[in-house]
Formats: sequence, structure tokens, C-alpha cells
Amino acid sequence: MITSQQRGQAAEDSACEYLQAQGFRLLTRNYRLRGGEIDIIGRDDEYLVFVEVRYRHSEQFGGALQSIDFRKQQRIIRTAQHYLM
Repeated sequence: MITSQQRGQAAEDSACEYLQAQGFRLLTRNYRLRGGEIDIIGRDDEYLVFVEVRYRHSEQFGGALQSIDFRKQQRIIRTAQHYLM
């Protein structure tokens, strides 16, 4: 049986493959701080991009976009700011 963690890792792997096929340059994966994590960080032309990968088996409880609540957004922002320092 596949665990949620394995499913999430497979989704991140797929996202990385897709992004790199589009010309995205991967800088790091799973950048972690005590209060947050960013799944993928990379460059797209002149932009530094922070990617949160979300996997949903169905949209019964909302899609991936709806799963990023205000608190999660704030954690991603704090983690991105730390990375930029």
C-alpha cells in the first residue's frame, strides 16, 4: 500500500520533471525551516520561483488551490523570505 508521503513524493517528482521539461532550472527541493517548507525552488528565466506541490485524489474536499489556506500561505512566505536572506 502506498502511503500519503510516498504519493506526495511522487507528485513532487512529477512536478520537477514537468517544470524542467519547460526550461525551469531546479535549485533545491524540500527547503525546510522549523516553521515551514517549500517543495521546489528554481529559476524560470530571470524569476526565482517557489513551488508548493499539492496532490489531490479527488476534489471532494476542494482542489489543490483551496488547500492552501492563509496560515499555509504565511508559512510559505516566511520560508521564502528566509531563503532569500
